[in-house]
Amino acid sequence: MRKVPRKTPEGERQFVQMPLSREERVAMIQDGLNNLACQLGLMAAQELLQAEIEDLCGPMHQRLPGRPASRWGSQGGTVVLGGRKVPIQKPRARLAGGGEVMLETYRRMQNPDAMPENALRRMVRGVSCREYEGCLEPLAKGFGTKRASVSRGFVKASAKQMKGLAERRFDGQGFVAVFIDGVPYGGEMLVVALGVKAGAGAGEKVVLGLRQGATENAQVCTDLLTDLRDRGLSFEDPMLFVLDGSKALTAAVKRLCGSKVQIQRCQQHKIRNVLSYLAEKYHDDIRGRMADAYACKNWQEGQKRLHNLAAWLMRINKDAAASLREGLDETLTVSRLGLPPMLARSLVTTNPIESAFSVAAKVTGRVKRWRGGDMRQRWATAGLMRAESAFKRLKGYREIPLLQAALRQAVNNDGVDIEEAVA
Repeated sequence: MRKVPRKTPEGERQFVQMPLSREERVAMIQDGLNNLACQLGLMAAQELLQAEIEDLCGPMHQRLPGRPASRWGSQGGTVVLGGRKVPIQKPRARLAGGGEVMLETYRRMQNPDAMPENALRRMVRGVSCREYEGCLEPLAKGFGTKRASVSRGFVKASAKQMKGLAERRFDGQGFVAVFIDGVPYGGEMLVVALGVKAGAGAGEKVVLGLRQGATENAQVCTDLLTDLRDRGLSFEDPMLFVLDGSKALTAAVKRLCGSKVQIQRCQQHKIRNVLSYLAEKYHDDIRGRMADAYACKNWQEGQKRLHNLAAWLMRINKDAAASLREGLDETLTVSRLGLPPMLARSLVTTNPIESAFSVAAKVTGRVKRWRGGDMRQRWATAGLMRAESAFKRLKGYREIPLLQAALRQAVNNDGVDIEEAVA
Protein backbone atom coordinates (compact mmCIF):
# COMPACT_ATOMS: atom_id res chain seq x y z
CA MET A 1 0.00 0.00 0.00
CA ARG A 2 1.10 3.58 -0.52
CA LYS A 3 -0.38 6.75 0.92
CA VAL A 4 -1.56 9.50 -1.44
CA PRO A 5 -2.39 12.94 0.05
CA ARG A 6 -5.71 14.61 -0.70
CA LYS A 7 -7.59 17.61 0.67
CA THR A 8 -11.03 17.46 2.23
CA PRO A 9 -13.70 20.08 1.39
CA GLU A 10 -12.76 21.81 4.64
CA GLY A 11 -9.17 22.14 3.40
CA GLU A 12 -7.70 19.55 5.75
CA ARG A 13 -5.03 17.24 4.42
CA GLN A 14 -5.74 13.51 4.60
CA PHE A 15 -3.97 10.42 3.29
CA VAL A 16 -5.70 7.72 1.28
CA GLN A 17 -4.12 4.27 0.99
CA MET A 18 -3.72 3.12 -2.60
CA PRO A 19 -2.93 -0.54 -3.40
CA LEU A 20 0.34 -1.26 -5.19
CA SER A 21 0.34 -3.82 -7.96
CA ARG A 22 2.71 -6.75 -7.83
CA GLU A 23 4.79 -5.23 -10.64
CA GLU A 24 5.15 -1.96 -8.69
CA ARG A 25 6.24 -3.79 -5.53
CA VAL A 26 8.81 -5.83 -7.48
CA ALA A 27 10.11 -2.66 -9.12
CA MET A 28 10.53 -0.95 -5.72
CA ILE A 29 12.45 -3.93 -4.30
CA GLN A 30 14.63 -4.19 -7.41
CA ASP A 31 15.45 -0.49 -7.24
CA GLY A 32 16.63 -0.86 -3.64
CA LEU A 33 18.81 -3.84 -4.55
CA ASN A 34 20.27 -2.02 -7.55
CA ASN A 35 21.19 0.90 -5.30
CA LEU A 36 22.99 -1.37 -2.84
CA ALA A 37 24.88 -3.18 -5.61
CA CYS A 38 25.92 0.17 -7.10
CA GLN A 39 27.08 1.31 -3.64
CA LEU A 40 29.29 -1.78 -3.30
CA GLY A 41 30.77 -1.14 -6.74
CA LEU A 42 31.42 2.46 -5.75
CA MET A 43 33.27 1.31 -2.64
CA ALA A 44 35.51 -0.92 -4.75
CA ALA A 45 36.13 1.94 -7.22
CA GLN A 46 37.17 4.27 -4.40
CA GLU A 47 39.67 1.72 -3.10
CA LEU A 48 41.16 1.16 -6.58
CA LEU A 49 41.74 4.91 -6.93
CA GLN A 50 43.44 5.01 -3.53
CA ALA A 51 45.60 2.05 -4.54
CA GLU A 52 46.85 3.90 -7.64
CA ILE A 53 47.62 7.01 -5.58
CA GLU A 54 49.59 4.86 -3.13
CA ASP A 55 51.58 3.33 -6.00
CA LEU A 56 52.46 6.83 -7.22
CA CYS A 57 53.07 8.61 -3.93
CA GLY A 58 53.75 5.88 -1.41
CA PRO A 59 51.99 5.38 1.94
CA MET A 60 50.48 8.33 3.78
CA HIS A 61 52.72 10.43 6.07
CA GLN A 62 55.99 8.86 4.88
CA ARG A 63 58.93 10.73 3.33
CA LEU A 64 60.10 8.96 0.18
CA PRO A 65 63.01 10.75 -1.58
CA GLY A 66 62.80 10.54 -5.33
CA ARG A 67 59.10 9.74 -5.58
CA PRO A 68 57.60 10.96 -8.88
CA ALA A 69 54.52 12.61 -7.37
CA SER A 70 52.97 13.75 -4.09
CA ARG A 71 49.40 13.75 -2.81
CA TRP A 72 47.41 16.85 -3.70
CA GLY A 73 44.07 16.58 -1.90
CA SER A 74 40.91 15.45 -3.65
CA GLN A 75 37.99 16.77 -5.66
CA GLY A 76 34.55 15.68 -6.70
CA GLY A 77 34.20 13.64 -9.86
CA THR A 78 32.00 11.05 -11.54
CA VAL A 79 32.38 7.44 -12.67
CA VAL A 80 30.06 5.23 -14.70
CA LEU A 81 28.49 2.36 -12.77
CA GLY A 82 25.64 0.28 -14.14
CA GLY A 83 25.26 2.54 -17.18
CA ARG A 84 24.83 5.73 -15.15
CA LYS A 85 27.09 8.43 -13.79
CA VAL A 86 27.51 8.52 -10.03
CA PRO A 87 29.51 11.02 -7.94
CA ILE A 88 32.80 9.96 -6.38
CA GLN A 89 35.57 11.69 -4.43
CA LYS A 90 38.64 11.54 -6.68
CA PRO A 91 42.10 11.70 -5.04
CA ARG A 92 44.69 13.92 -6.76
CA ALA A 93 48.47 13.76 -7.21
CA ARG A 94 50.96 16.43 -8.37
CA LEU A 95 54.19 15.74 -10.26
CA ALA A 96 57.44 16.84 -8.67
CA GLY A 97 58.12 19.15 -11.62
CA GLY A 98 54.61 20.62 -11.59
CA GLY A 99 51.34 19.59 -13.15
CA GLU A 100 48.64 17.15 -12.09
CA VAL A 101 48.88 13.40 -12.66
CA MET A 102 46.00 11.94 -14.69
CA LEU A 103 44.91 8.76 -12.91
CA GLU A 104 44.58 5.86 -15.35
CA THR A 105 42.06 4.08 -13.11
CA TYR A 106 39.81 7.16 -13.05
CA ARG A 107 40.00 7.46 -16.85
CA ARG A 108 38.91 3.86 -17.26
CA MET A 109 36.06 4.24 -14.78
CA GLN A 110 34.62 7.06 -16.88
CA ASN A 111 34.22 4.65 -19.79
CA PRO A 112 30.51 3.96 -20.47
CA ASP A 113 31.22 0.23 -20.12
CA ALA A 114 32.67 0.52 -16.60
CA MET A 115 30.73 -1.80 -14.26
CA PRO A 116 28.16 -2.86 -16.88
CA GLU A 117 24.51 -3.18 -16.00
CA ASN A 118 24.61 -6.97 -16.40
CA ALA A 119 27.12 -7.06 -13.50
CA LEU A 120 24.58 -5.28 -11.33
CA ARG A 121 21.93 -7.79 -12.31
CA ARG A 122 24.25 -10.62 -11.26
CA MET A 123 24.87 -9.01 -7.91
CA VAL A 124 21.24 -8.31 -7.05
CA ARG A 125 20.28 -11.82 -8.13
CA GLY A 126 21.95 -13.01 -4.93
CA VAL A 127 25.70 -13.55 -4.97
CA SER A 128 26.76 -17.07 -4.04
CA CYS A 129 30.43 -17.95 -3.55
CA ARG A 130 30.37 -20.09 -6.68
CA GLU A 131 29.12 -17.13 -8.73
CA TYR A 132 31.37 -14.54 -7.10
CA GLU A 133 34.20 -14.86 -9.63
CA GLY A 134 31.72 -14.66 -12.52
CA CYS A 135 30.27 -11.51 -11.05
CA LEU A 136 33.71 -9.90 -10.70
CA GLU A 137 34.78 -10.64 -14.27
CA PRO A 138 32.68 -7.95 -16.03
CA LEU A 139 33.56 -5.52 -13.23
CA ALA A 140 37.24 -6.14 -13.78
CA LYS A 141 36.90 -5.65 -17.54
CA GLY A 142 34.98 -2.43 -17.03
CA PHE A 143 37.56 -1.06 -14.60
CA GLY A 144 40.43 -2.30 -16.76
CA THR A 145 42.06 -4.21 -13.92
CA LYS A 146 42.32 -7.73 -12.51
CA ARG A 147 39.50 -9.56 -10.76
CA ALA A 148 41.69 -10.04 -7.71
CA SER A 149 42.16 -6.27 -7.42
CA VAL A 150 38.41 -5.64 -7.57
CA SER A 151 37.81 -8.37 -4.99
CA ARG A 152 40.41 -6.87 -2.67
CA GLY A 153 38.76 -3.49 -3.21
CA PHE A 154 35.41 -4.86 -2.01
CA VAL A 155 36.97 -6.50 1.03
CA LYS A 156 39.11 -3.51 1.95
CA ALA A 157 36.30 -0.98 1.50
CA SER A 158 33.76 -2.97 3.48
CA ALA A 159 36.31 -3.66 6.25
CA LYS A 160 37.04 0.08 6.43
CA GLN A 161 33.31 0.78 6.67
CA MET A 162 32.91 -1.82 9.43
CA LYS A 163 35.81 -0.28 11.36
CA GLY A 164 34.24 3.17 11.00
CA LEU A 165 30.94 1.94 12.44
CA ALA A 166 32.71 0.21 15.34
CA GLU A 167 34.59 3.43 16.21
CA ARG A 168 31.73 5.93 15.98
CA ARG A 169 31.62 8.35 18.90
CA PHE A 170 28.41 9.66 20.45
CA ASP A 171 29.78 12.19 22.95
CA GLY A 172 27.36 15.07 23.45
CA GLN A 173 24.72 13.54 21.19
CA GLY A 174 21.35 13.20 22.85
CA PHE A 175 19.30 10.09 22.10
CA VAL A 176 15.73 9.69 23.32
CA ALA A 177 15.12 6.14 22.10
CA VAL A 178 17.20 3.09 21.17
CA PHE A 179 15.91 0.15 19.12
CA ILE A 180 17.71 -3.17 19.67
CA ASP A 181 16.90 -6.35 17.76
CA GLY A 182 18.56 -9.65 16.96
CA VAL A 183 18.41 -10.45 13.23
CA PRO A 184 19.33 -13.87 11.73
CA TYR A 185 21.99 -13.28 9.10
CA GLY A 186 24.12 -15.87 7.33
CA GLY A 187 23.35 -18.59 9.86
CA GLU A 188 24.39 -16.39 12.78
CA MET A 189 22.62 -13.80 14.93
CA LEU A 190 23.50 -10.13 14.57
CA VAL A 191 22.32 -7.91 17.43
CA VAL A 192 21.87 -4.36 16.12
CA ALA A 193 21.29 -1.08 17.97
CA LEU A 194 19.71 1.94 16.27
CA GLY A 195 19.30 5.28 18.02
CA VAL A 196 16.77 8.10 17.61
CA LYS A 197 18.12 11.59 18.24
CA ALA A 198 16.57 14.32 20.36
CA GLY A 199 17.28 18.06 20.29
CA ALA A 200 18.26 19.81 17.06
CA GLY A 201 18.31 16.59 15.03
CA ALA A 202 15.14 15.23 16.61
CA GLY A 203 13.90 12.10 14.89
CA GLU A 204 17.09 11.29 12.99
CA LYS A 205 17.93 7.57 13.07
CA VAL A 206 21.55 6.45 13.51
CA VAL A 207 23.03 2.95 13.43
CA LEU A 208 24.89 2.70 16.75
CA GLY A 209 26.55 -0.69 16.50
CA LEU A 210 26.20 -4.43 16.06
CA ARG A 211 27.46 -7.65 17.60
CA GLN A 212 27.64 -11.14 16.16
CA GLY A 213 26.71 -14.21 18.16
CA ALA A 214 25.06 -17.60 17.92
CA THR A 215 21.98 -16.36 19.81
CA GLU A 216 20.68 -13.24 21.55
CA ASN A 217 22.35 -14.23 24.82
CA ALA A 218 22.81 -11.82 27.72
CA GLN A 219 26.59 -11.63 27.26
CA VAL A 220 26.37 -10.48 23.63
CA CYS A 221 23.77 -7.86 24.56
CA THR A 222 25.78 -6.65 27.56
CA ASP A 223 28.94 -6.34 25.45
CA LEU A 224 27.07 -4.28 22.84
CA LEU A 225 25.63 -1.89 25.43
CA THR A 226 28.97 -1.60 27.25
CA ASP A 227 30.68 -0.73 23.97
CA LEU A 228 28.09 1.95 23.20
CA ARG A 229 28.57 3.45 26.67
CA ASP A 230 32.36 3.46 26.18
CA ARG A 231 31.88 5.31 22.89
CA GLY A 232 29.98 8.13 24.56
CA LEU A 233 26.34 7.03 24.54
CA SER A 234 24.92 8.42 27.78
CA PHE A 235 22.29 6.60 29.84
CA GLU A 236 22.04 9.43 32.37
CA ASP A 237 18.88 10.96 30.88
CA PRO A 238 15.58 9.06 30.71
CA MET A 239 15.47 6.94 27.57
CA LEU A 240 13.08 4.51 25.88
CA PHE A 241 14.46 1.14 24.76
CA VAL A 242 12.42 -0.67 22.10
CA LEU A 243 13.41 -4.34 22.21
CA ASP A 244 12.37 -7.55 20.52
CA GLY A 245 10.94 -10.43 22.52
CA SER A 246 14.27 -11.66 23.90
CA LYS A 247 14.47 -11.95 27.69
CA ALA A 248 18.27 -11.61 27.42
CA LEU A 249 17.99 -8.15 25.84
CA THR A 250 15.58 -6.96 28.51
CA ALA A 251 17.76 -8.29 31.33
CA ALA A 252 20.92 -6.74 29.86
CA VAL A 253 19.30 -3.29 29.47
CA LYS A 254 17.90 -3.30 33.01
CA ARG A 255 21.21 -4.40 34.50
CA LEU A 256 23.46 -2.00 32.59
CA CYS A 257 21.31 1.10 32.08
CA GLY A 258 19.74 1.42 35.51
CA SER A 259 16.38 2.85 36.50
CA LYS A 260 16.27 5.77 34.06
CA VAL A 261 15.12 3.66 31.12
CA GLN A 262 11.67 2.55 30.07
CA ILE A 263 11.36 -0.67 28.08
CA GLN A 264 8.89 -1.22 25.26
CA ARG A 265 8.74 -4.82 24.04
CA CYS A 266 8.05 -5.14 20.32
CA GLN A 267 4.37 -5.87 19.82
CA GLN A 268 4.90 -7.64 16.50
CA HIS A 269 7.46 -9.99 18.07
CA LYS A 270 5.02 -10.74 20.89
CA ILE A 271 2.25 -11.59 18.42
CA ARG A 272 4.58 -13.86 16.44
CA ASN A 273 5.82 -15.57 19.61
CA VAL A 274 2.28 -16.35 20.79
CA LEU A 275 1.18 -17.60 17.36
CA SER A 276 4.19 -19.94 17.18
CA TYR A 277 2.55 -22.08 19.91
CA LEU A 278 -0.85 -22.29 18.22
CA ALA A 279 -2.37 -24.19 15.33
CA GLU A 280 -2.84 -22.12 12.19
CA LYS A 281 -6.64 -22.12 12.52
CA TYR A 282 -6.32 -19.82 15.55
CA HIS A 283 -3.87 -17.35 14.00
CA ASP A 284 -6.22 -14.81 12.43
CA ASP A 285 -8.42 -14.60 15.52
CA ILE A 286 -5.55 -14.27 18.03
CA ARG A 287 -3.64 -11.82 15.86
CA GLY A 288 -6.73 -9.61 15.55
CA ARG A 289 -7.53 -9.72 19.27
CA MET A 290 -3.98 -8.80 20.25
CA ALA A 291 -3.84 -6.00 17.68
CA ASP A 292 -7.15 -4.59 18.99
CA ALA A 293 -5.82 -4.69 22.56
CA TYR A 294 -2.64 -2.85 21.59
CA ALA A 295 -4.69 -0.24 19.69
CA CYS A 296 -6.82 0.69 22.74
CA LYS A 297 -6.55 4.38 23.60
CA ASN A 298 -6.80 3.49 27.28
CA TRP A 299 -3.79 1.31 28.12
CA GLN A 300 -5.58 -0.22 31.11
CA GLU A 301 -8.36 -1.46 28.84
CA GLY A 302 -5.73 -2.98 26.54
CA GLN A 303 -4.06 -4.64 29.51
CA LYS A 304 -7.40 -6.09 30.64
CA ARG A 305 -8.10 -7.49 27.17
CA LEU A 306 -4.68 -9.16 27.01
CA HIS A 307 -5.14 -10.78 30.42
CA ASN A 308 -8.57 -12.03 29.38
CA LEU A 309 -7.06 -13.44 26.20
CA ALA A 310 -4.33 -15.19 28.21
CA ALA A 311 -7.00 -16.78 30.44
CA TRP A 312 -8.85 -18.00 27.33
CA LEU A 313 -5.62 -19.38 25.85
CA MET A 314 -5.09 -21.50 28.97
CA ARG A 315 -7.84 -23.79 27.69
CA ILE A 316 -6.09 -24.25 24.33
CA ASN A 317 -2.36 -24.07 24.97
CA LYS A 318 -0.76 -23.19 28.30
CA ASP A 319 2.56 -22.35 26.64
CA ALA A 320 0.86 -19.77 24.41
CA ALA A 321 -0.78 -18.21 27.47
CA ALA A 322 2.56 -18.11 29.30
CA SER A 323 4.21 -16.49 26.27
CA LEU A 324 1.54 -13.78 26.22
CA ARG A 325 1.83 -13.09 29.95
CA GLU A 326 5.66 -12.90 29.85
CA GLY A 327 6.55 -9.20 29.62
CA LEU A 328 2.89 -8.29 28.92
CA ASP A 329 3.04 -4.93 30.71
CA GLU A 330 6.21 -3.96 28.81
CA THR A 331 4.36 -4.32 25.50
CA LEU A 332 2.13 -1.45 26.69
CA THR A 333 4.80 0.99 27.88
CA VAL A 334 4.29 3.44 25.01
CA SER A 335 0.52 3.30 25.56
CA ARG A 336 1.04 4.14 29.24
CA LEU A 337 3.20 7.11 28.28
CA GLY A 338 0.16 8.66 26.56
CA LEU A 339 1.97 9.70 23.36
CA PRO A 340 0.32 11.07 20.19
CA PRO A 341 -0.84 8.25 17.86
CA MET A 342 1.71 8.67 15.05
CA LEU A 343 4.72 8.78 17.38
CA ALA A 344 3.32 5.91 19.44
CA ARG A 345 3.02 3.69 16.34
CA SER A 346 6.67 4.37 15.50
CA LEU A 347 7.87 3.20 18.91
CA VAL A 348 6.03 -0.08 19.51
CA THR A 349 7.98 -2.31 17.09
CA THR A 350 11.59 -2.88 16.02
CA ASN A 351 10.58 -2.59 12.34
CA PRO A 352 13.19 0.13 11.58
CA ILE A 353 15.98 -2.42 12.14
CA GLU A 354 14.25 -5.17 10.17
CA SER A 355 13.68 -2.75 7.28
CA ALA A 356 17.33 -1.70 7.31
CA PHE A 357 18.40 -5.33 7.03
CA SER A 358 15.95 -6.31 4.31
CA VAL A 359 18.04 -5.16 1.33
CA ALA A 360 21.32 -6.66 2.53
CA ALA A 361 19.59 -9.93 3.45
CA LYS A 362 18.04 -10.13 -0.02
CA VAL A 363 21.35 -9.61 -1.77
CA THR A 364 23.19 -12.26 0.27
CA GLY A 365 20.27 -14.68 0.61
CA ARG A 366 21.87 -17.31 -1.64
CA VAL A 367 25.32 -17.34 -0.08
CA LYS A 368 26.02 -20.94 0.91
CA ARG A 369 29.50 -20.51 2.31
CA TRP A 370 30.68 -17.49 4.27
CA ARG A 371 34.43 -16.94 3.92
CA GLY A 372 36.28 -15.57 6.93
CA GLY A 373 35.04 -14.63 10.37
CA ASP A 374 34.15 -11.03 9.52
CA MET A 375 32.43 -11.54 6.15
CA ARG A 376 28.95 -11.45 7.68
CA GLN A 377 29.68 -8.26 9.59
CA ARG A 378 31.25 -6.60 6.54
CA TRP A 379 28.27 -7.32 4.29
CA ALA A 380 25.78 -6.47 7.04
CA THR A 381 27.57 -3.19 7.73
CA ALA A 382 27.52 -2.30 4.02
CA GLY A 383 23.77 -2.89 3.94
CA LEU A 384 23.13 -0.97 7.16
CA MET A 385 25.20 2.02 6.04
CA ARG A 386 23.37 2.07 2.72
CA ALA A 387 20.05 1.95 4.56
CA GLU A 388 21.15 4.69 6.98
CA SER A 389 21.95 7.04 4.11
CA ALA A 390 18.30 6.80 3.04
CA PHE A 391 16.75 6.94 6.52
CA LYS A 392 13.89 9.37 7.01
CA ARG A 393 13.11 10.91 10.35
CA LEU A 394 11.01 8.90 12.74
CA LYS A 395 7.32 9.42 12.03
CA GLY A 396 5.89 11.81 14.60
CA TYR A 397 9.31 13.26 15.44
CA ARG A 398 7.81 16.69 16.12
CA GLU A 399 6.25 15.23 19.29
CA ILE A 400 9.59 13.98 20.66
CA PRO A 401 9.57 16.71 23.39
CA LEU A 402 6.34 15.11 24.64
CA LEU A 403 8.13 11.75 24.77
CA GLN A 404 10.97 13.29 26.78
CA ALA A 405 8.51 14.84 29.24
CA ALA A 406 6.62 11.57 29.60
CA LEU A 407 9.86 9.64 30.23
CA ARG A 408 10.89 12.12 32.94
CA GLN A 409 7.50 11.75 34.59
CA ALA A 410 7.72 7.96 34.38
CA VAL A 411 11.13 7.94 36.09
CA ASN A 412 10.14 10.45 38.80
CA ASN A 413 6.73 8.94 39.49
CA ASP A 414 7.50 5.24 39.52
CA GLY A 415 4.31 3.42 40.39
CA VAL A 416 2.06 6.40 39.56
CA ASP A 417 -0.34 6.40 36.61
CA ILE A 418 1.87 7.87 33.89
CA GLU A 419 -1.06 9.05 31.79
CA GLU A 420 -2.28 11.22 34.69
CA ALA A 421 1.25 12.44 35.45
CA VAL A 422 1.80 13.66 31.88
CA ALA A 423 -1.57 15.42 31.88
